[in-house]
Amino acid sequence: MSLPKISISRPIFITCVTIAIVVVGWAGYKSMPVDLFPDVSVPVVTVQTTYKGAGPSEIETLVSRPIEDEVSTISGIKRMTSKNMEGVSQVIVEFVSSVDSKYAEQQVRDKVNIAKPKLPDEVDDPVIKKFDPSDTPILMIALSSKGNIGDAALYDIADQMIKPRLEQVNNVGAIDILGGRKREIHVLLDRNKLKNREISVTQVAGQVGAMGQNIPSGKVNQGGKELVFRGLGEFRNTADVADTLVNLYGNEVPTRVSDLGVVKDTLEDEASRAFVNGEKAIFLQVYRQSGSNTVKVADDVIKQMEKIRPELEKMEGAPQIKLVTNASQKIKDNLYDVNETIIIAILLTVITVFFFLGSVRTTLITAVSLPVSLIGAFMLMKLAGFSLNIVSMLALTLAVGLLVDDAIVVVENIYRRMQLGENSLVAAEKGTTEIQMAVMAISLVVIAVFVPVGTMSGTIGQFLKQFGFTIVFSMIISWFVAMTIIPMLTAYFAGEGHGGHGGSHEDFKPTSIYDKTLGRLVRGFDRFQSMLERYYERLLRVTLRHPIMTIVATLMIFFLSIYTVTKVPGTFIPDDDSGEITVTLEMTPGTSLDGMQEVSNKIDKIMHADPAIDYTTMIVGNIYGESNKASFYVRMKDVKGRMKTEAFRDHLRQKFADFAFANPVVKKYDSTGGMAQQPFVMNIISPDPKDLESSATKLLDALKKDPRFKDVDSNYRPGKPEMQVELKPGAAKAYGINTSTMGAELRAQVEGMTPAKFREKGREYEVRVRLIENQRDLKQTFNDVYVPNVNRKLVRLKDVANGDLSSGPASIDRMDRGRYIQITAGLAQGVGVSTVIADVAKWTAEGGQTAFPSSVRYNFGGDAENQQELAGSTMMALGFAVMFIYLILASLYESFITPITIMVALPLALCGAFLGLYLANQMLSMFAIFGFFMLIGVAGKNGILLVDTTNQLMAEGKTRADALVQAGKTRLRPILMTSFALIAGTLPVAIGMNAASKTRTSMGVAIIGGMISSTILTLIVVPAVFTYVDRFRVWANKLGSKMTSATKEETSHEEATAGAPRESGVSDYAVTAPEK
Repeated sequence: MSLPKISISRPIFITCVTIAIVVVGWAGYKSMPVDLFPDVSVPVVTVQTTYKGAGPSEIETLVSRPIEDEVSTISGIKRMTSKNMEGVSQVIVEFVSSVDSKYAEQQVRDKVNIAKPKLPDEVDDPVIKKFDPSDTPILMIALSSKGNIGDAALYDIADQMIKPRLEQVNNVGAIDILGGRKREIHVLLDRNKLKNREISVTQVAGQVGAMGQNIPSGKVNQGGKELVFRGLGEFRNTADVADTLVNLYGNEVPTRVSDLGVVKDTLEDEASRAFVNGEKAIFLQVYRQSGSNTVKVADDVIKQMEKIRPELEKMEGAPQIKLVTNASQKIKDNLYDVNETIIIAILLTVITVFFFLGSVRTTLITAVSLPVSLIGAFMLMKLAGFSLNIVSMLALTLAVGLLVDDAIVVVENIYRRMQLGENSLVAAEKGTTEIQMAVMAISLVVIAVFVPVGTMSGTIGQFLKQFGFTIVFSMIISWFVAMTIIPMLTAYFAGEGHGGHGGSHEDFKPTSIYDKTLGRLVRGFDRFQSMLERYYERLLRVTLRHPIMTIVATLMIFFLSIYTVTKVPGTFIPDDDSGEITVTLEMTPGTSLDGMQEVSNKIDKIMHADPAIDYTTMIVGNIYGESNKASFYVRMKDVKGRMKTEAFRDHLRQKFADFAFANPVVKKYDSTGGMAQQPFVMNIISPDPKDLESSATKLLDALKKDPRFKDVDSNYRPGKPEMQVELKPGAAKAYGINTSTMGAELRAQVEGMTPAKFREKGREYEVRVRLIENQRDLKQTFNDVYVPNVNRKLVRLKDVANGDLSSGPASIDRMDRGRYIQITAGLAQGVGVSTVIADVAKWTAEGGQTAFPSSVRYNFGGDAENQQELAGSTMMALGFAVMFIYLILASLYESFITPITIMVALPLALCGAFLGLYLANQMLSMFAIFGFFMLIGVAGKNGILLVDTTNQLMAEGKTRADALVQAGKTRLRPILMTSFALIAGTLPVAIGMNAASKTRTSMGVAIIGGMISSTILTLIVVPAVFTYVDRFRVWANKLGSKMTSATKEETSHEEATAGAPRESGVSDYAVTAPEK
């Protein structure tokens, strides 16, 4: 028994199944996690190693290279880069997408353990961490005070009060503190006193560390009980630190820390400063746990903030807490926009269907497929582990126009049979059964397109998985609804048919309010359809008389569209109009924190004076000790008619023209990661440092002169001034000095060592040991510096080493175990990444204006790399989709020839998509490619309806031409209905209802343009192509019949002569002359 027959004969059973689908689907919707984008598992592992006091060159040689040498032996590495900065090595290992991220992390951990013995003894243990998409802050909170409250007290409030309270919120992963200064106990030693007692700074630090710790001493059993011994040595006050015994001097006279210097209760050295609207502040960055709901975690943290706020107001200085950035708000805005788009799309689709069907009751029956299919899809999405994000919800938005297709085809065919006189029960069963092959073909074709999309490889494939399979899930539910619920409802609740009245329009007299209002519009639209059918019939007869001209004209249109798409700029994801901007400054290496703040304050003042800006945050310096850098977060006022974000970035660039010396860079803000990468990224690699620097410099100059590029920059920086101390080999050997002990002592004198903790009221603070401030400048005091030898005797540094003022690189960047320079740039409005990378590739080729020597190679990153990966994955997915469509159609029609006619419709949809993007001045982006896949999926359905009906009519005895004409007239209404339903459903996407939806406009434009071209050209071209394909089919069948007949005749002849005696000498293979 078929599904339609079951649904009509058992309506209560089908109703219960439908209710179960809706209830389970709604439960899945409410329990799904919410995020901006799908979670993407990227196999990237970072190794961060701290070696305090070491310069970038030492970090590269002593830390990064040994780690890189070991890690490079792991299989499956796509790229390995390292950044070598003052005191820090960061090695980033990126694996191909097929490598499991946990396996990658373990492999890197094993190799780093092998490399550890090769690293200097003073190096901290490497921190190994795999990349997690959730490792980006979802909230940034600012703590400030206008009252008289010290930095240490404000930091303690953030660290000891606010942070623990927020960490208690469910699913909060971690909280980082930026800015502010933590309390620290400083042991400041006098060089002269150290020399008099023959004591080094490292020796003092060692003794402070030995005295300032608790040491377990073992345990014993006493009467069946266990007694633990522990040696206590914690510092409870600064006097304990000052009283620490360093050694016994001379005649057993004790030397204590207080004899060598002073102990101060002070603050740690200032590495960065944070400000909100010009006021000094401390920032708390809140992270969520992996897999948790971003929106819920953010909302819960904000609720906790509101509980903390009154408590702060009662404290001394009345500290204030302010929410600065909220990544969940962007998620809410985008999901609200998508939900709004879905609702509007449903309404427009239903209105479109109503005008075609002309009956409120029939329209409502058709519209049932939308909520049931959409809510039912959530059930399958939940089982697949999907989240509610822009990609999955966008797929449902596009599916709105598709989901009603199956129902439209079924309802229209049932209605047609009712118009022929059948009652609703018979018409519902026979009408659905008659069209079920076409409905299955339509659904399977769409599924065949989106299964390859959902199974793409690489990072892009993980991103698109939820898009492809969400549409597949909704189409599965839609097909089930069309085969069960729709015929059941039509059988029992269908009215009189189209318009609700029988008879001609001329005889109809309006009697009700509906008849006088909407009914009049429907009847007018019905007359318009009748007129279209008449004109289409005439056009179709002309087409069938001149099929070759039709095909040639279509080919010309197709090649024109191919030409126009080459003029469409390409990008990966278009900029959104979020009103959020990032500004960075960078001055020459060696600029002090005070000097950097002075310039930053001027920039901040300019921005505060702009009426379009709501507020700014400013961070001067960073955790890496780069005091010559500053960054700003800029939030525009959310007012109607404000300047677009992209235009405002250009506006700011003009305002910063006088600060070119600070290298201001204005770029988009990325709420998922904090600092967005520029769209143009190029990596230049060479083993020859001179070729590398000269090639990068030439290209930088060329890019800065090109108006298409904005904020051109590179990671190459001039040398940072530094004092380089190098041992004299002979003298060092004679005095017993080695590089390790010398370097450790100099680092302890200047940077200091933190060998112990100071505990007070349950809180821990670092104890730092170093020289007093006026003795730390080695340049000024080089002749007075002493370092210990192997026997711990002090030796004057100038006797064993030379000190030269020189310059060293601020940072050294490496890629695949060689140095590289990365060039980045923003792009002017309307300029696509694909266009500029093609031009740059020409410039750097042999004979180009910035031709690179043979020793230099390059690759593109950022948007360009993503586009290249997307293009490769897209072509493969399209290839599989076309193949699957052909195989499905061949299987359904039991013919290898018939599908060719339907396949012709696929490229026709792209004609309008290409022209639409060009005329609407849209970019060829990832979202536009989403639209292309949608068009491939739906373009074939019009052809399926035409070909399927034509084959049925020809099977009934009609000629090819008559069958094509009648099929065109019969299927014009459902073809137009489904096409206009999809266009209506996509219209809100193309318009872009608000700022959040502007990035997706290109997708809507592509789909609408493609559906218009597909509908018009399919109705004309498919019949013309069918004429030639069917002729070929007939010829092939005749040829096959002749060959079969000849084989049968030969077989019969052989059987008849098998028993007759052969003439002597006649071979089985003798050739006789033909009769004359």
